[in-house]
Amino acid sequence: MYQGNSEPKVFTLEGAEHPYRVLVESMNEGAISLSLDGTILYCNAAFARLIGCPLDQIMGRDLVEFIPVEEREMLERLIGRGHLDAVRAELTILEAPGRGLPTQVSLNPINLEEGPSIAVIVTDLSERKRHQQAEAAVRMRDEFLAIASHELRTPLTTLVLSLGAVEHDRTKGDLKQIQRSLRRAQKQAERMGRLLDRMLDVSQMAAGKLKLDLAPCDLSDVVRDIVERLSEDASNAACELRLTLSSGIVGQWDRFRLDEAFSNIISNAIKYGAGHPIDIQLQASDENAVLVVEDHGIGIAPDDLSRIFGRFERTVASKNYGGLGLGLYIARQIIEQHRGSIRAENRPCGGARFVIKVPLVSSTETILKN
Repeated sequence: MYQGNSEPKVFTLEGAEHPYRVLVESMNEGAISLSLDGTILYCNAAFARLIGCPLDQIMGRDLVEFIPVEEREMLERLIGRGHLDAVRAELTILEAPGRGLPTQVSLNPINLEEGPSIAVIVTDLSERKRHQQAEAAVRMRDEFLAIASHELRTPLTTLVLSLGAVEHDRTKGDLKQIQRSLRRAQKQAERMGRLLDRMLDVSQMAAGKLKLDLAPCDLSDVVRDIVERLSEDASNAACELRLTLSSGIVGQWDRFRLDEAFSNIISNAIKYGAGHPIDIQLQASDENAVLVVEDHGIGIAPDDLSRIFGRFERTVASKNYGGLGLGLYIARQIIEQHRGSIRAENRPCGGARFVIKVPLVSSTETILKN
């Protein structure tokens, strides 16, 4: 009741229906009233705009029709709770076939003349998500630049020192020492080249421009060459590389790219499994070539298993283990480009296991069709 200057006035729900409807229709958020079984009894124009559907084609339909299949069970749980208490969750609304809109839905129980119902407010989160993604991208860029700067500075410093030693040894006429200094300089220059190649690979992958040069290839030879090439790194890390190969595993692959992917996996095992043997097994299984790399090192935290193949992902502190956080990402991209798969898991007795599968295709058709 409101006491004015003259006589009292009573505002009833019926009398306020029009102002409330105007308010709901002027909202930027979507507004829905649901029956307890999820049928849309009413929605405002803002919700119709969110999903790009005329109002007269929305009311009377089940809300679940506008939710991706994988989130419908969540919606059912929300509706089950929403007729009893206020609940809130993030949910994807389909604004077009195959295209989802991130939203926050708030459900509250209400009582209408027709009986109990659920009021739903739908808030578009796409702008907030874009802002969060932009902030995350800036943080990732800054972290990457810091790591890249550190990783490039180390070989560059050694290269400068080695070249300075060459000049010093030249004046002394010490040919053997000059040769040793030049080998050190060459090794550091090659290391910088590999780092720069990785950054270029990531740029190409992000732009979808990574191309495969497919040709008949014996994967056994590829793995054997990698183990021989990494033997010095393994020796420096006190790792024994134990190789088990099946011969004659031949398919249509990009030898250079698979060499890069497998090298990244084995180098990763050497880095995190230092002081322990590393088992490398290659065999044919069904229609795939299967490479298994096992180390006996620090293993991988369970929460990190799903993200270690991400770009710039690092599961341990960079001060303890060097690298750009790109090796596993590049490996996954190359393997998947070959229509293969890669997964990581922890060994029961400690350490990590990587399982890589690439199909033994006899032609390039299945790989090049996209």
